[in-house]
Amino acid sequence: MDAGFWSAVRPALADDRPVIACEFPGLGAAAPEDHPTVDGFADTVAETIAREAPGGRAAVCGLSIGGYVALALAARHPERVAALVLADTRAEDDTPEARTGRHAAALRVRTEGSAGFLDEFVPRLVAPGDHASLGAARAIADAQDPEAIARALEALAGRADRRPDLAAMDVPALVIVGGQDTLTPVSCAQVLVEGLPDAELVVIPESGHFSALEHPTAFSGAVREFLSRRLPESGAG
Repeated sequence: MDAGFWSAVRPALADDRPVIACEFPGLGAAAPEDHPTVDGFADTVAETIAREAPGGRAAVCGLSIGGYVALALAARHPERVAALVLADTRAEDDTPEARTGRHAAALRVRTEGSAGFLDEFVPRLVAPGDHASLGAARAIADAQDPEAIARALEALAGRADRRPDLAAMDVPALVIVGGQDTLTPVSCAQVLVEGLPDAELVVIPESGHFSALEHPTAFSGAVREFLSRRLPESGAG
């Protein structure tokens, strides 16, 4: 949703290397765009890496929609990616039913505001009973402009199927998934691990879809261990 999502894990990751948190158009402090797309945002992230990251390459970590962006980035701009961390995401595009549902949700947000949609959707993002994470997720969601939420939903509906591209993503990859993630379950993570040339899997058993928010210590620990082992040089942020 916005860079604040990463506030619980960013300090631990920044101990080892510089960290840049990007925001999808219209969310957080990012300027809006009329018709944002996952591929278009991946292009913007590529420009950011080229400008800001040492050596023009970065270890790219994306969760949920960020994972879709990370996959698009690796497909469209492989020269900018030193390693991938794909969390609670999937390579598949939406089914026709899911695509229809996203467009209906976008229309609902535009017509009624975001509160009703968020009442139904946000509880699905965290493990059952995790009231603290639910409250944190809802606070972030409530801070977003409804039109930006609608446009993000449409961008998700229009994203590409990245399964045919996985084999060419020949960089070290870590796939993280919450054991209680019902939106992109462990089976989706396994598709990524099996399709990528050099991937490993970490399951955080107690976590739902928002693993970095729900269990930041486990999440940041997995990322730090992976990067220290697979990308020890300091030249990639």
